[in-house]
Amino acid sequence: MRPEFRELIRKEYHHLGTTFFNTAYFGPSPYSAKQKVARSLQKELDPSFYDYNTWMGISERMRTLIAKILGCSPDNISHQTSSSDVVNVVANGYPFKEGDIVCAVDKDYPSNVLPWMLAEKNTPCKFQLLNLGNEILPSVEWLKKNLPKETKIFDISWVTFDTGKKVDILGIGKLCRERNILFVVDSTQALGGMPISQEELSTIDVLTCSTYKWMLGPYGTAFAYFSDRAIELIQHRNANWILSPNSRVVYNLLDYTTETLPGARCYDRGQASNMLANSCLEAGLELIDEIGLENIAEHNAELRDYFLENYPKNKYHLITPREAMGNILALKARDLDSITLERELKFRNVDISVRQGNLRISFHLFNTQDQVDQLISALDI
Repeated sequence: MRPEFRELIRKEYHHLGTTFFNTAYFGPSPYSAKQKVARSLQKELDPSFYDYNTWMGISERMRTLIAKILGCSPDNISHQTSSSDVVNVVANGYPFKEGDIVCAVDKDYPSNVLPWMLAEKNTPCKFQLLNLGNEILPSVEWLKKNLPKETKIFDISWVTFDTGKKVDILGIGKLCRERNILFVVDSTQALGGMPISQEELSTIDVLTCSTYKWMLGPYGTAFAYFSDRAIELIQHRNANWILSPNSRVVYNLLDYTTETLPGARCYDRGQASNMLANSCLEAGLELIDEIGLENIAEHNAELRDYFLENYPKNKYHLITPREAMGNILALKARDLDSITLERELKFRNVDISVRQGNLRISFHLFNTQDQVDQLISALDI
């Protein structure tokens, strides 16, 4: 990573008080978020003469920045509160018919399962969880054999939350296109720590991302990419005055209409121009945009690989397959139980998570090789 980027990151994370390898749980916002939130809080405390268009324009500014990072049009971006909310938009707006099937992978994060369980009760669709059996990941060849021919939607996490296994979204996306299946991808544990190519994005119909992890934003903000195909297919089901084209001019609010602003804006959550949340989100997005996803991914991979070369292999079993690694590693202690080990690491000021009995370690832009050495030393107990 370029020296000027390293210096920028150092300044933005001088406040971080631990050896923090826990972005998969909660990504820390950069220090500039404090200044941005403080300015927004001042507006909350004293909104005197706060221009309506400036206020309502906050969501468009964030939309444009997200679109820049993804390399798409702002018209394809929707503001949401969580990945679950995005999946609910799809579940409630898709024109299901009798016999239609939605598939997800068993043991995936609940955001990609629970909305479909409810949809099965409220719509004509049937929901099917695919059991991987002895498979490590759902490969394209495996899906060719196991996706029912009646499948209309396939929903999956790009990187698994518990073990950090990365799926082949390009190959799966191409398969979904061949079969006319709507492809929904949860990028929460990937995007921000690794880039998405234009070819990959072109095969995805709906991309969800909760921003409080790798995008370094606040809890309670998320966004979604909706392809043009998805926008045509998925109906919006929630009426909201802020989605009306008449919301752009405060004097036109009583010109009632069910028409919406263009593109994926029709799916926006209410009150998307929340000043405090967006000011915090803006700091994280600007930092990621300035450094670049490719540079961040290269940095993270270097730290991950350095860790893999030097961690005490006699004491831990690597769970994450090397051929399918993102920014998250899962280790299983050979002798100590994971909860005890987590407590010991906390005593040594090293912050990680335990998921499904495994130690989960996350590498992000603010981590350094010296910190990885501290982590390795702490694990050698």
